[in-house]
Amino acid sequence: MHQSCQNLSVLIAGCGSIGKRHARLLAELGLTDLRACDPNPQQLQGLLAEVPAVEPVESFASGLAAQPDCVWILTPPQLHIPMAMEALTAGCHVFSEKPLCETTEEVPALERLIAGSGLKMMVGLCFRYHEGLRHAKELLDGDAIGRLVSVRALMGEHLPDIRPDFRQVWTPTGISGGAFDLIHDIDLAIWYAGQPVRRVESVWGSYSDIGIDVPDVVEVLIDFEDRCCASVHLDFFQRPRRRQIELIGTGGVITVEFADWNSCTVSTWCQETGEWAVEQLRTDRDDMFRAEDCEFLEAVAGDKPIQCTVSEALKSTEVVATARRGQSF
Repeated sequence: MHQSCQNLSVLIAGCGSIGKRHARLLAELGLTDLRACDPNPQQLQGLLAEVPAVEPVESFASGLAAQPDCVWILTPPQLHIPMAMEALTAGCHVFSEKPLCETTEEVPALERLIAGSGLKMMVGLCFRYHEGLRHAKELLDGDAIGRLVSVRALMGEHLPDIRPDFRQVWTPTGISGGAFDLIHDIDLAIWYAGQPVRRVESVWGSYSDIGIDVPDVVEVLIDFEDRCCASVHLDFFQRPRRRQIELIGTGGVITVEFADWNSCTVSTWCQETGEWAVEQLRTDRDDMFRAEDCEFLEAVAGDKPIQCTVSEALKSTEVVATARRGQSF
């Protein structure tokens, strides 16, 4: 990362687990002007305990009044767009956690504000920066398996294991309710397909015994415009945790599989070799967050393009919104 990025001032809005992670990584990247706010004093104190270099501020409004260069919005989804618009109006570049929003009605006004301000806004689609998933994209773009025809994605984990307090603090509402919160895998299917969505079909509901009234199983079928489709399975009950993606092309198959954050297997079969090439990658969960933070900081400091723009993040949000309605595009 270029040294000029370290001179940027940052306000972190939202001090939950993702806020703590970004604060720690930004400090490790060498940024020294870090500030944070959260309406919950315990959350704020928890972040300060982990990253003492961060300066606490009283509120989001007072944080914006200090004119930071960038704002990280790591709050509940329904606050992402209102807070982003406040920050942009105050002259700040914005990094927002996913999903972009809970409803899409405010997106046109946000896009107009970004266009008129000349400021940067990035959405945290962090799995696009995972080493194994990026390697699969490079293989696909390099024509390793010919034209992509079908994407099959599966993500499942046991919510009571990963969030034992989910009934007290987890509020599954809006677009990201329940297993729809696992929107990354829908985004990955769209990213790999690289073309507009034509139709969406879905089945979802509360099928398991974990005791939530929102979807714990989601099945989404996506039909893209040019001879490509995707099926995405999401659930919040299965053990063990699994994430698998298959890219099926006219000349072969690429699979990516990782059940934990420390390793990833990328397997490629192409008709030229007629055999599987298996790569075992050592990974770290922080790497993808660090990579997206670096891209955003360098885009701000050097006026460079951003991969995960609002319009890019809107694609998966619209698919989820359509899937929840049970209607086609």
